Amino acid sequence: SEGFAHVKIDGRYGYIDRVGKIIAEPEFEKAEPFSEGLASVKINGRWGYIDKTGQMKIEPRFERAFSFSEGLALIVEDGKGGFIKKNGDEFIKPKYDWAEGFSEGLACVASGGRYVYIDRFGEVKLKTDFDGARHFKEDAAAVTRRGKQGFINKSGLIIVPIEYDQVGDFSEGYASIRVGPEWGFVNKRGEVVIKPGFHTAVSFSGGLAIVELGNGEWAYINRKGEFVWRSDEAE
Repeated sequence: SEGFAHVKIDGRYGYIDRVGKIIAEPEFEKAEPFSEGLASVKINGRWGYIDKTGQMKIEPRFERAFSFSEGLALIVEDGKGGFIKKNGDEFIKPKYDWAEGFSEGLACVASGGRYVYIDRFGEVKLKTDFDGARHFKEDAAAVTRRGKQGFINKSGLIIVPIEYDQVGDFSEGYASIRVGPEWGFVNKRGEVVIKPGFHTAVSFSGGLAIVELGNGEWAYINRKGEFVWRSDEAE
C-alpha cells in the first residue's frame, strides 16, 4: 500500500517499492502495510515505525503497534490500548482494555466491558450499552447485543435492527449481513436490498460485489443483486 509492499524472505519481513527495489531490508519479525507514510514493524520483540526510506522513525518500544489513521496510531502497552502521534509522543495514554483505530473522527474503545466512542481529544462522544461495537464507516457502526449484530449512527440510534448473525462494514451505501449460513445486503434504512442467499459476500466497490455461490463458484453482482459475471459461465 502507498506504493510499497512488505515481503517475507527467509522468515523475516522487509519492504519493496513498485519496481521491486528493496527499501527496507528483511530484518523484521513482523510488519504491517504503510499508512499515512509510516509502517509498524516488530524487531527484537517490540514494535516501532519506519518511514518510506526504511529509516526507523519511532523506536521499537511498544508491545503492539497498529497502522496510523487520521494522524494517530493505536498502540498497546501492558495489555492496555492507547494512541500516539506521528512523532512518537503519547497522545492518549494506554488505559483501554480494547480499542480500534480512529475512523471518521472517532475511535471505539472499551473498559470494563463498556464500549464508547472517543474523539481525537480523548473525550467520550458517544456511550453505548452494547456487548460489542466497531468503528464507523459511512456514518454507521456495527454493534452486538446478545449475539446478534446491527448498526447505529453517530447519534447512537439503531438504523439497522440488531437481528443478524454477522454484518460487514457499509460500503457504497450497502452492508453485507448474514442470516444463518447465507449472506445478503441491507441499506442504511435497515431494508434488505439483496436477500441472503450467498455463501459469502464481499463489500461493494465500484458498484459491484463479489459473492460465493457454493461449490467453489464465484460471481459479481450489481446493486440490484443481478449477476454481471459468474465463474461457472466463464469457461
